[in-house]
Amino acid sequence: MKKDFNKTSISILKLSIIVLLTLSSCKVTLLPSFDSSILSQIEMTSKSVDKFYLLMLETTKTQDSGRRYERFAEKYVEIEVELTYLLNKNKVKPLNKNSTRICEITLELWQKYKKEHKDDNTLPDGLIKSNRSTFSDLFYAMQVAEKGKEIIEKNK
Repeated sequence: MKKDFNKTSISILKLSIIVLLTLSSCKVTLLPSFDSSILSQIEMTSKSVDKFYLLMLETTKTQDSGRRYERFAEKYVEIEVELTYLLNKNKVKPLNKNSTRICEITLELWQKYKKEHKDDNTLPDGLIKSNRSTFSDLFYAMQVAEKGKEIIEKNK
């Protein structure tokens, strides 16, 4: 009986050592990892949105239906596709709740502003500037979040 107890104790001790060694080599990460492809996508989409509003502001006028929705419908769709793609890339990353939420808000606002343009069939200068500023802030938040992940990874 004593022999069985010793064998069991030794087995438990061995198992405990293995578990301790395994746990001591593990690293707990509570933040999502940096993804350079997402950062590139953010930058590319941000430039597309900025260009969209700047061109609308610089090359069209509200008079004579110059800013009617159908002139911009195709570009609205192209950018919405990019925003949806960016959202989906963020959704599949584990522990990426905050970045995903920023993308959701950005897509929701894009769709809202697109609908407003479609319903009104024009967009005044003030709204163009306001929309551009809103998206600039949202893309900046996305970039800061992704760069923060990169900084944390480099300092591990």
